Amino acid sequence: MSLLASGRNLLTGLKSLVVRRRKPDEVVLHSYPKLVFSWFLIGLGFLLFPLHKWEWVNPEALAWIWGIALVVTVLTIGVDVNRNAMFFWLAVVAAAWFLGLWLRDVKGVTLFGNLYRFFADLDPQYSRGLGLLVSLVLSIPFVLMLAWTRVNDKWRITRNEFEHYEFGKADDSLARGAKRVLSRYPDLFELVLALAGEIVVYDATGSRELRRIPHVLLLPLQMKKINRILEKTAVDAGIAEEEEEAAAAEAAREEDRPL
Repeated sequence: MSLLASGRNLLTGLKSLVVRRRKPDEVVLHSYPKLVFSWFLIGLGFLLFPLHKWEWVNPEALAWIWGIALVVTVLTIGVDVNRNAMFFWLAVVAAAWFLGLWLRDVKGVTLFGNLYRFFADLDPQYSRGLGLLVSLVLSIPFVLMLAWTRVNDKWRITRNEFEHYEFGKADDSLARGAKRVLSRYPDLFELVLALAGEIVVYDATGSRELRRIPHVLLLPLQMKKINRILEKTAVDAGIAEEEEEAAAAEAAREEDRPL
């Protein structure tokens, strides 16, 4: 019995220690520069370096994979393709496709066939040295960017406020109050590469923008945590309001009660 009691006391002590060290409800975010979206190209260079010596690996296939990754990375960093722009370009590609079919059936011109043969005749070959060199060179500013973002552009969202920490400047704090928090995805390439988007904080009416946090990675997962905090804050506020109303009603009944 003494061993059982001591074991229970030990578990109780561990639980209390965990409860004391548990942080309050909060979400920590970082707003990254666009260089963060080069992670796929950097990792691909390190990944393809040992694969190039395997006999069953086609160097031309590796060249196409690395080239497509390079194009996607450049487009992600250079331009913002929102939903409307993506629908427009899909419509343009569909129109070009039907135009090519019409030219093939009516005029006998194989437009897409000629384009396919043109790219197939290029016969690109992947250079493992070039791929590794690009990855190594990009890794240096990438690591520096990660370290600097952790220090210079940190957001902390709690039940009471939105805090922005910036190195060398005064911390910016926005009281929680009644506000609307929305998530947006201005670039589909950023969404595909890192589930990235931006968080926009509005006032209670939704007419005035208070804060904007761009390039937040894994935004759907972060928004789940933020919504959990905001929902808990709303529930606590509702309970406090109900308690105040009950106390006021009780005080009114006490005043109306005869002596």
